[in-house]
Amino acid sequence: MGGRRLILAGQRLILVDGPAGAGKTTFATGLADGLAVPLIHMDDLYLGWDGLEGAFGRLEDLVLGPWRAGAGARFSAYDWQAGGAHGPWVSVPGSAGRLVVEGCGCAPRAADRYSPLIVWLDGPAAWRRSNALERDGAWEAPYLDAWELATTAHHGRERTAARAHIRLNRAGNRG
Repeated sequence: MGGRRLILAGQRLILVDGPAGAGKTTFATGLADGLAVPLIHMDDLYLGWDGLEGAFGRLEDLVLGPWRAGAGARFSAYDWQAGGAHGPWVSVPGSAGRLVVEGCGCAPRAADRYSPLIVWLDGPAAWRRSNALERDGAWEAPYLDAWELATTAHHGRERTAARAHIRLNRAGNRG
């Protein structure tokens, strides 16, 4: 436990990346709650199922840039059920000394300029798919194969898992 505190002690930005259904949201929620810091979900920044590649740019423009400058950030979350209509407003206080961001594609090489701690979560494909469908519902089943291809290509190109400081393979264990 003490080693983890040392790692996080000076870390301002923690990025939790990995494929869909690997447990990123659960892990990041526990981490953000434990550190008492804001949590940003990439799901709020994608512009639909084809929005993976532009999402980090939106994160940078709407959240990371203002946050690094000490200003508050505010953006309208993507509404998945309404197919893109503006959802609820998400705010990050300017006083937030640390920030946790979770979601597929949150840690491309462009994120390195923020000196983040990168956590990679993974697990067996069938287990991850089951988790994703259990979490979000059957409505997303038709989109998951294309999303998996897009995220696999993105993570491979960005070498996300190889660049991660911490790599966790859930190996199908729930919890």
